[in-house]
Amino acid sequence: MALSIAGCASQGPKNPSVSPASASIPFSEFGNIYDWRADGSAGIYIESDDRKWYHATFMAPCENLPFTEHVGFRTTPPLPIDKFDSIDARGENCYFNSMEKVPGPPSKTAPKPATP
Repeated sequence: MALSIAGCASQGPKNPSVSPASASIPFSEFGNIYDWRADGSAGIYIESDDRKWYHATFMAPCENLPFTEHVGFRTTPPLPIDKFDSIDARGENCYFNSMEKVPGPPSKTAPKPATP
């Protein structure tokens, strides 16, 4: 029995404002997090041990994140870290709103040259 889907391939997205599919980081219970970087208080960039980057946004500002040196990831093993989890930043529980795979965090801006 053959299934024809050729007609679907030529159609564009019905709703271009739909967000990309949610991502997840597997095997977090085995220390699969390599690095992280704060995205202000609005989100966090997370690097898995296979050097893939993810960006999670928060439901509300995570006020302590820009000032902390470490975070705790709150998930339910054996489930992966995904948009239903949170982090602990200096006692503040920050719940994820979304998580997507990204190429990496934005590069740091170069310092401005000194004016004479």
